Amino acid sequence: MKIKEGGFIVNLTKTSYRMVAASLFLLSACGEADEEKQTGESSLEPIEVEIDMAESAEVEKEIEIGAKVTQADEPVEDADEVLFEIWKEGAKESSEEILAEENENGVYSISESFADEAVFNVTAHVTARDMHQMPTEQITIGNPDDEDNQEEHVGHADTSSISAELQSKAEITAGEENDLSFQISNNGEPLTNARVRYEIWKTGEDTRTWEETEEETDSVYTGSHTFDSTGEYKVIVHVENDEDLHEHVEKTMSVEE
Repeated sequence: MKIKEGGFIVNLTKTSYRMVAASLFLLSACGEADEEKQTGESSLEPIEVEIDMAESAEVEKEIEIGAKVTQADEPVEDADEVLFEIWKEGAKESSEEILAEENENGVYSISESFADEAVFNVTAHVTARDMHQMPTEQITIGNPDDEDNQEEHVGHADTSSISAELQSKAEITAGEENDLSFQISNNGEPLTNARVRYEIWKTGEDTRTWEETEEETDSVYTGSHTFDSTGEYKVIVHVENDEDLHEHVEKTMSVEE
């Protein structure tokens, strides 16, 4: 074969041609592998959600509440859903849910005003890339009476209606697949037909892993996870169902050799 290059005719034997073609193929394959590796590594990073709003505001004054969503320090602009849940302190059963719209650079926001002088909780429920985060911040509206707020805190120290009781063995071994089973109750009643997921990470580290579960018996949900090393781990049990329930319970587990 002859190839004209820079005004010269270059002769390539069949062997040389095959070597060039093979080299090009290997370079292309390596590039694709590197790209897949980078994409895979990025997808393992947890999404991060930061609520952006004022610490206080006046009654009936419209303010902007935003949630900045990132993964590996890059903006997430393809979130499946960003929903703000807002409730007055001590009255979670009367919470309001508002879908947010994306502005740009992974920021999702709403405009909201508050009619009462009180402390309000704002939770950003963010579902993106098969992960979920739900941070909560507080905002003080007007000048609420301190005594009333203290009474609300005493009467509603824990507003979550969900409880999760460990059913599997408490002894967890590092380097082996361990079953984790929790019995889920809602307001003291067994909760069936829910979606339950575990968010797991080692205390002091950032990398988080999500595990799906199956309902093996009524209200008992089981998933499995391999803990890489010994130490203390956090397990957040996320509970959802078709009736707009979305709660979570945090557990601490010790992993032994």
